[in-house]
Amino acid sequence: MAEVARQLTPEEEKQTIRDIAVAAEAQTKVGDTFYLITQRWWQNWLEYVNQNQSGNVNDGSSSEHHGSVSSSTLKRPSCIDNSDLIDETVSEDSALGIELHDTLVEGTDYILLPQEVWNQLYS
Repeated sequence: MAEVARQLTPEEEKQTIRDIAVAAEAQTKVGDTFYLITQRWWQNWLEYVNQNQSGNVNDGSSSEHHGSVSSSTLKRPSCIDNSDLIDETVSEDSALGIELHDTLVEGTDYILLPQEVWNQLYS
């Protein structure tokens, strides 16, 4: 399935993720699994899927993405890397293996995704 997601145009991938997210959120119930994804990766993905729109979602932190951008300019972000969410100093001694930074803020450092959305992005 990894090849399928990578072959979609940015607009097709955006629509696919939107459709999956809407369906998943409509059926959310207690006990459902959600995944953390670093805000950095999410912002890169948003820039990728919105690059051909005149109202770019760029927050202005990178001037190279302003103006008209061809679909070949921005590549889809590579594998999801959540390492900046992990507290390496605690994780080394943890019985659980991985500990998250205790100062993380949802919407600033990470977002939560329904399992179905994670599966599509991760594939």
